[in-house]
Amino acid sequence: MSRFNDIQKRLDELSPIPVNMPKFYLLGDTGAGKTTIVRKILGTDKYKFPSVQQKRTTVAVTEYVLSKDIPFKASYIFKTKNQIIELINEIIEVAIEKAYLTYSKGEFDSEELLENLEETPDERFRLRYILTTIELEKIAKLISDVFLPKLHDLVTKIKVELDSDNEDLGVIVDLALEGMKEDFSEIQGYIITLISKKVAEMCGGHELFSSTDYYQHSEQKVDEFINQAKKLLSSGKDSISPVIEYARLEGNLLADWLPKNTELVLIDGEGIGHDTREASRLSARHLDYFHFSDSIGLVEESKKPFASGGKSAMEGIIRNGYLDKFKLIFSKLDEVEVGDEEDTDRNEQIRAVKKGFRNVKNALKEDGIESNIGNEHLYYLSNMKDKEPNPDSILEISRLITDIKSKFNEEVPQFVEPIYDYEMLSSYLVKSSDNFITKWNLMLNSKHWQTVKAFNRRMCWEWDEFRDMKPISDFHGEVTKELEGFISAPRNWANSATPTMQNKSIDRVKQEFSNTLLSFSRMVILKKYSDEWEQAMSQCGAGSTLVRKMQIKRIIQETLPDHRKPEAIELKDSIKKLLVQSVEICKA
Repeated sequence: MSRFNDIQKRLDELSPIPVNMPKFYLLGDTGAGKTTIVRKILGTDKYKFPSVQQKRTTVAVTEYVLSKDIPFKASYIFKTKNQIIELINEIIEVAIEKAYLTYSKGEFDSEELLENLEETPDERFRLRYILTTIELEKIAKLISDVFLPKLHDLVTKIKVELDSDNEDLGVIVDLALEGMKEDFSEIQGYIITLISKKVAEMCGGHELFSSTDYYQHSEQKVDEFINQAKKLLSSGKDSISPVIEYARLEGNLLADWLPKNTELVLIDGEGIGHDTREASRLSARHLDYFHFSDSIGLVEESKKPFASGGKSAMEGIIRNGYLDKFKLIFSKLDEVEVGDEEDTDRNEQIRAVKKGFRNVKNALKEDGIESNIGNEHLYYLSNMKDKEPNPDSILEISRLITDIKSKFNEEVPQFVEPIYDYEMLSSYLVKSSDNFITKWNLMLNSKHWQTVKAFNRRMCWEWDEFRDMKPISDFHGEVTKELEGFISAPRNWANSATPTMQNKSIDRVKQEFSNTLLSFSRMVILKKYSDEWEQAMSQCGAGSTLVRKMQIKRIIQETLPDHRKPEAIELKDSIKKLLVQSVEICKA
């Protein structure tokens, strides 16, 4: 079972979602305005909740179970003890290694050390939210005054023992840290104590590393409820959001201008990515929500739509058969400039946005992806930063909510079974291995050893990715892309059906296959090779970076083997079983 499924199961034990409520997953580029839309729907602008910034803010995925008929209640699932400790270790390790590189040259920069202590390299775990500036400064002083001098002596000794000028200084520092475990543990223990104290203060004495992996609170008044939730989830100082993995907030958090009887599970997830490299392929975590949700909303800035990860998001949605769930929301329409007129006409702005959208659709078509998205699935929002949404935006959000409910209440169309010639399946998997292995060989050769190590560490944690290093997503994407033609063109049909019914049935197969393939990808890459990932991570000393890269390359090559190798036959048989299983699920 994936971590996503584990969390959903745990939340449903603690506070199950009422039946008959549509689930709406909202995603978009960092800073696109996704969380601003959430604020407007919740009517929580005056509380400045959830947090809104122009950089990655949403790290703990939050579900808002919205209904006027349920009381205010919040449930939070904490990260595991091992996850928190390992993240703290990574921050300390990276901060010390970077600090020593300047310290050894007599160019030590205390401000840089303090900055590196604030968060992990991928910005997913931020100590600066939990610890005070004074506490971070104390840790930095301990490192600079006590740790670095000891480390310098040990590094000098190792250099003499290695008698080599070819080894990267950072690797020698990494090796030296192995000999300073007691000093390292002292810093780690201090940070853990501070975090535990902060969690206890905010969560009624809750012990972070106890057998209870969650915290809950409920209030009668909305002000008290939001203020408590804000303390825990805020993307800023004096918050414990970094140690929270998932949150579910329930109650009458609905703007008074929304359609009457609005009931909705609104899921505010992480942004697609910081830059085009990180967002070049959709993260596997989004695929979990595509299958879990009844509707999917992609938020794009009207002024510069699809500048980063939106295109890859659309590609993932369409290739995996989720187009019927798709809603495209253009934010910040008021920022679109058309001509030289001071009072820009809204219709002219919409036409300008549609032109940019057509360019993306054409680009997708060139990649073999047909995106038949009608105007009824496009929504345009403007002036969302204003205290109250303008009438046009109220109408658009109300239309969106109504459309989500209508989609949820639609009768599921009858499934018409496609008949496949499975003997032809292998011929569709020829390119996937070459593409996958070539990409990863180039990536591993180009990455700095510290980045490779950080990636390796996350594979040991059974996380899906690190920055743009996404083996689960790449494996899933290559196989999905290769088999799209096979799934879309069955040899025959079990029953006569219209083209519309056939297309809907094909999309259902794609959805189920995507979900089963995602579980399979994680099982193969993370579970099957768990010992190999641990072995690669354990490498240290002279030549360790090269050995680690070679071991990771070997894992990658065996994960999706060359189609000419005997191991490829076993993989193809497994993928065939997944597709057969997907068809059977659709028939059930």
